[in-house]
Amino acid sequence: MTKNLAIVAALSVCFGACSNLPSSSMQRPLAISPAPVSFDGNVAGQATEYTFALVPNGDPSAPGLAMRRGEAIRLELPVGFRRNGQVAIQADADVNMVLTKGWPQAAVKLAGQYRIGYDEKRNAMTVTAVADIGTDGTNAPGIKVIHLRGRTFLNPGPGDYPVTATLVGADGTAKSEWNGTITVLTRAPDARLAPTNFHLPPGANADFQRALPGQVMPHPLGVLLWDKQGHPMNDVGIAPRDLNRFPRYTGGLLVQDTNGDKVLDPAVDKVVGGIIGAAPEGAKGQAATSPRGTEGKPVLSGAVLRSAAFPPAAGGGKPNPGLLAAEFRTGDKPGQYRPTFELIDGNSYQFTLEAMETNK
Repeated sequence: MTKNLAIVAALSVCFGACSNLPSSSMQRPLAISPAPVSFDGNVAGQATEYTFALVPNGDPSAPGLAMRRGEAIRLELPVGFRRNGQVAIQADADVNMVLTKGWPQAAVKLAGQYRIGYDEKRNAMTVTAVADIGTDGTNAPGIKVIHLRGRTFLNPGPGDYPVTATLVGADGTAKSEWNGTITVLTRAPDARLAPTNFHLPPGANADFQRALPGQVMPHPLGVLLWDKQGHPMNDVGIAPRDLNRFPRYTGGLLVQDTNGDKVLDPAVDKVVGGIIGAAPEGAKGQAATSPRGTEGKPVLSGAVLRSAAFPPAAGGGKPNPGLLAAEFRTGDKPGQYRPTFELIDGNSYQFTLEAMETNK
């Protein structure tokens, strides 16, 4: 396996469990990962697509960051990250940068709450609150992640580059600072996956779900798949495990249907990855499976529909290229189930799902 690419939403460590940040004398680590909607956003010479986690705990029950009116977050990039002059900075749109709640397709509303800007002298993107942004109500759980996107910058050559994010008060003083490192690769990996919620209505989250033991989670899990050419990887579904050939994949195999019969046979079709199971001790019956279509055959990647709650112009109601959906049934024991989806010669992502005590 090549070195796994870090996916920010997979981080489970919280560096602060409250929305009030410490004073400027305390610094925080800035977790940086390639964005989950791009295959090559972390590759030299390509458009910059990264996420910057101010609060890396993706659990929606963990509070994020609040901002007061007039406060700003400044994301300062090394000079090697060149502004793409063909892309304008749009202050009142999320084209260049967006704040999110910590999971894919879950933006903190921009309109009426913040504005985007660019500080040319610092080579920094800025977010300035035009109203108080809380951690409850429609904003819950608050700001966790900055997504830099929209071909706003172009990546420099391969290497590691220091990045600083600063929370600046309305009076211009630095209130807190995060420091991290952007890693730019020489080339894209041979395969890549990333978590997604495009199959769910905007704002919904398939990660950190709860269900009773032996029950299917309310939402199917979702991952986007890309092949070595950077094309969406279609016709992939979940087949039973084969521990003799693939002992690592205790939770099933990711198999690409190569003959078009929609019967996933690891002996005939192409095994492109698998699922690594993790469950409470002694648990039985847990399983990830492909959803079934009207004919009882698995719905494979590329045939899964993007939620019709997205606008038609954004692909709502249409098959989403490379999108793999998975139904997950918990085992017979309460506790956490953490299936890890992995591509061969690619990266992995771990979901966190909980089987609740039946008396709760």
